[in-house]
Amino acid sequence: MVQKFSDHIVSLLGTPKKYRFLLGVSGGVDSVVLAHLLHTLQIDFGVAHVNYALRGADSDADEQLVRDLAASLDVACHVTQAPIDSAASGIQEKARDLRYHWFGEVLESNAYDTLLTAHHADDQLETLFMRLIRGSGLEGLGGIHGKKSFLVRPLLPFRKDEILAYAKAQKLNWREDISNSSTQYLRNAIRHNVLPSFTELSPDAAANTLASMQHLRDAFESIQLQLQNLKADWKQQREALKIPFSSIDELHPKSFWLHHLFAPYGLDVKEVRKLLDTYAGKKCTGEKYILTRERNHLILTPTVAIVATEQDYFLVPEEGIDTPIKLKISADVIASQPTSKCAFLDKEKLDFPLILRRWRSGDVFYPSGMTGKKKVAKFFKDEKMSALDKKQQWLLCSGEDIVWVVGKRINRKFEAVANKTTLQIQLL
Repeated sequence: MVQKFSDHIVSLLGTPKKYRFLLGVSGGVDSVVLAHLLHTLQIDFGVAHVNYALRGADSDADEQLVRDLAASLDVACHVTQAPIDSAASGIQEKARDLRYHWFGEVLESNAYDTLLTAHHADDQLETLFMRLIRGSGLEGLGGIHGKKSFLVRPLLPFRKDEILAYAKAQKLNWREDISNSSTQYLRNAIRHNVLPSFTELSPDAAANTLASMQHLRDAFESIQLQLQNLKADWKQQREALKIPFSSIDELHPKSFWLHHLFAPYGLDVKEVRKLLDTYAGKKCTGEKYILTRERNHLILTPTVAIVATEQDYFLVPEEGIDTPIKLKISADVIASQPTSKCAFLDKEKLDFPLILRRWRSGDVFYPSGMTGKKKVAKFFKDEKMSALDKKQQWLLCSGEDIVWVVGKRINRKFEAVANKTTLQIQLL
């Protein structure tokens, strides 16, 4: 087992001896065996244990065994006590959250590189059945990853009977958690009631199932790469993403790809599908994102970006304003050719403070370079502005009159005369 373990951890990490590991140790046989294997291969590690005080003296005995194990292996030992009420609901979830949060703190404060846990092949099989019961998708059915971010699980190729055989051969000491025999938890029920019958169906049942789970993980990774390619045409526009129809029009099967593209944003694939078949301006709303249908594309916007721009009325004094956008106002400037970022205006026609506001239905102005007046909504349409762009567009006004569609076009009624001293407003 030592050589098989050595080959596997090298395949995961390259050169494990260049790392400093933190190993989560419960006191059970799996984590004790992993500690012994690391020590045998002279890999640098420390151990970490959480005492939840759920089983009284037994919990304290688990802690003492971990302390004794660390001392016998001459490695650092980190222990914390985080009592959990045994009558509380969701004990396993609470314990897991507490454990990993504390592991993260120990990693950071003690300069460990990577966290190791002792999940093994039987855990993998139990996870598959749990997720089948809960209706998991492709990623979930792939099971536990051997390496993910700072977490590595180097015992995943090993069955429980291999681990027990090694522990007995090495005469290792470990403790059995009595709660593992209870079937009130789903994982334990699967362990005791389902897996034995399942593995008896065929000598290769476990091995073939684990191989199938690896195929699912490979398939999921392949899908993720394809999704990256599909998203290559998605363009970031401030807080939003502009999604051209060309990136999703030819996808097949449509529902499958729409799910993988938009479910991570909390959007219902059925609602997204409806949005593709409707007209511009329609929306699909999730808890954290809004998807808006435009003529030739979709706009994906975080709801926080919408909330952050809800205030739509600001007074602008003669020196300018820094929030929500920065406008610098300079007097007695010689007028020249205006740009999208710079407007030259006739100061005599302006009443301060100016007003910076969002557009309203019915707004009109007299665009420079054109004759007659124009509805701002029509101007937006001609500019091919998205619903998000319209919502975020600022208008600079003098009283009720629009002076400047900021960054776009000034009102010719307020336009300065070229080569005359005037007022300059810059969008910075």
